[in-house]
Order: sequence, then structure tokens, then C-alpha cells
Amino acid sequence: MYKVELYKDAAKYFKKLDIKIQGRISTAIESIIERPSEGNHIKKLKGRLAGKYRYDVGSLRIVYVVDEDSKVIYIEAIGPRGDVYK
Repeated sequence: MYKVELYKDAAKYFKKLDIKIQGRISTAIESIIERPSEGNHIKKLKGRLAGKYRYDVGSLRIVYVVDEDSKVIYIEAIGPRGDVYK
């Protein structure tokens, strides 16, 4: 089982979201914990973001890194589709 750690900005954005959307994000994180590198909503990123993954939650994205050695998923960003990659 993986452990999840949210970066400060990701946690801050999560707290600002509507409770209904927070629930959708929490469900997505549970799905990521089960299978962090494969799934319908998961895509491995390329280019300058190589080594990271993104998970689609409607128009929002969760960008994260998986550390297989320590079994930790670092959620770097949660945000709108266009802004989260900047």
C-alpha cells in the first residue's frame, strides 16, 4: 500500500474546493493509491514533466510522482487543466 503526501500548494487548492469536488478528488486519490501508474484516467507525462503522472477528474488534474522504493505518492499539484502544468 502506498502512502500519499500532498505538497503545500496542492493541499491549499484542495481546501478551497467545494465539498462535492473535494469528494471527487478524494475518490481519485484512493484510486491512485490502488494503481498509481495505470488506469483509464492516468497518463504518464512527457517532456519537462517526464517521470510524473496526471489523473483526470473532470476539468481538474492531479499531477503526482510515484516513489516505488519508499512506496510514497507525492501529489505536486491539483488544478484546472490548463494551469496545472505551468
